[in-house]
Amino acid sequence: MDSRAFAETIEKQVAEFCKNLDANLPAYSFIPLTTDEMRVKVMQSRLFNEIRAGEIFGGWLKSTPELDVKKTLAEATHEEYQHAGYLEEALRSKDATPHDYKPLPAQMAMFNSFEGLTDTVERIAAFPMAGEGVADYLIAKSLKAGTVPRWVTDPYKRIHEDEEEHGNYPFEILVKYATTAEKQERASRAVAMSLALRRAYFDNLDRWVFEGKSY
Repeated sequence: MDSRAFAETIEKQVAEFCKNLDANLPAYSFIPLTTDEMRVKVMQSRLFNEIRAGEIFGGWLKSTPELDVKKTLAEATHEEYQHAGYLEEALRSKDATPHDYKPLPAQMAMFNSFEGLTDTVERIAAFPMAGEGVADYLIAKSLKAGTVPRWVTDPYKRIHEDEEEHGNYPFEILVKYATTAEKQERASRAVAMSLALRRAYFDNLDRWVFEGKSY
């Protein structure tokens, strides 16, 4: 398949996953939450994601041969820690301890799986395109909802603006490098893994926030 057509199929797959969330939005989106205690929990979980994402992007640098992708990962690593700072500040404004949090089982599995990917195309497809694509979709929904408190939306406005500034760089990387059937198959399997683990993470988070389940 032509690499642009392939990237479009992945983009559509991620968009369909996002649309399927609309009927029952996860706690991750902040929209179903009714108390600041719940919101603190979700933000602590999402703060962990920012920290871990920076570790993943930084860890990929040495084994990424493509210089343009290496530069993009370096910028992304720095940005993840900027975003972490925004969330730390918001949590402290609610007298919460930002890092008083234990990652959920599926959350650990998701990031450990990203860390284990070895090929540039599968890495970019699984995490920046699928994983962060879903995250930014739900950020946009929370900003438009009108029911999420400003102490939550203010830092996420800044994060969303940063994401919009980059354009769709994962798509362009796939167009440039997903040029063989083997690479496209690896990317497709990585996206399927990413979305399955993202769904499991959302389920874990819902049960922790709404039901008080400890893991």
